[in-house]
Amino acid sequence: LAAGMTIALAGLLIAAFVVGIDFKLPAMLVAASVAGGICAGLFDYHGAIARARFLDAAYARLIIVKNVLALLLMVGGAWWMRDATVVMFGGVISVMAALLAVRRQLADRPLAWSAARRDLAWNFAVYALPLVGANAIYSLIPLINRTLLADAHGFAEAGYFSLAADMGLRLFGTLGATLEIVLLREVLRLDETKGRRAAQKRIAANLVIVLMVALPVALGLFLVLPAFEKLLVPANFHGHFSAYMVQLLPGFLALTIFVAGLYPVFLLGKRTGMATLAAGFGLAVNLVLVFGAGELLGPERFALGQTAGFVVVLAITGWAALRALPVWPSGRDIGLILVALAAMAACVAPLSGRFPPVFELLLQGTVGALVYCGLVLAFDIARCRTLLKLWFLTRKMRRGAAVGTDGP
Repeated sequence: LAAGMTIALAGLLIAAFVVGIDFKLPAMLVAASVAGGICAGLFDYHGAIARARFLDAAYARLIIVKNVLALLLMVGGAWWMRDATVVMFGGVISVMAALLAVRRQLADRPLAWSAARRDLAWNFAVYALPLVGANAIYSLIPLINRTLLADAHGFAEAGYFSLAADMGLRLFGTLGATLEIVLLREVLRLDETKGRRAAQKRIAANLVIVLMVALPVALGLFLVLPAFEKLLVPANFHGHFSAYMVQLLPGFLALTIFVAGLYPVFLLGKRTGMATLAAGFGLAVNLVLVFGAGELLGPERFALGQTAGFVVVLAITGWAALRALPVWPSGRDIGLILVALAAMAACVAPLSGRFPPVFELLLQGTVGALVYCGLVLAFDIARCRTLLKLWFLTRKMRRGAAVGTDGP
């Protein structure tokens, strides 16, 4: 199926060039864009297969190879060649290399159409299509805003918004997906071995872990944003990038908490339609703010609209998920997370604007991580200190057993 869709899309591109369709873009750039879209689909497909089969090593290799090569080829190509086509082909090569790196682990046995089951396919469609629709809406919101912003305020302003939106979505999207992958596996195992109630209790506990990880990332990015912008953002984007990023950050955080912390409730209960419903409301709120606040707000209404939409998604799904759970996340742990965040901010904020960007970014990151992680361990949030002690004790016992086995 994947091979057939790839061939069909490539054929459509060739047919478009043959009949003389003018894309108003260089042919190689169009070809690279189509190839990039095909590779993105293949990458997501193989990533889903690795996750469904719990092939953690294969999935890690897929992600690491793709991201490392993309960083080298796309960023390096942009810096060296200054050509969008080179950047796009860098992304294509990174995905192809990642797929080749896991081809053996993800290889399927020969399939037969006679083994297909219509009832199973229907159940999968009912379960998965709402998720696909919701994800499409989440991707559509920034695309719509980008287009409307370009029409209202020009392509330069749309570019400022796009850089912050794309960078934030990639960062927090990766964070949310990673947390979901790591935490969902234990939930599914508990559901199979100890029942639904045990799995739901694990989801409530996992929500604390999601907050413990996602909140300091968002706050940390906000605190280091001046140094980050000076160091990694093109000079002509300075000021605009940070302004949009500050407005978009709460939305990125909301989407991360939803994906990593609340999604499992609906996946476990097979109530995936809630994701589409929430996404629809989020899109509606975004459009209302974009079109309704034109006289009160300028270009910032597009960023605020996206943020409001994602926050509405979190509010709707949070209300539904917490009602479905037998227990709520630990209020003590959440309160202590906020205390640790306040301490981190108090230590990191005074360092802003005092040093060269490289040193300042490294110093702020180091100080923030030490303060926050130290308090998390001191407060034993989510039993982190207890689990760390158990891990060291288990490792020590294994070493002792190994020494005893090797001895005389």
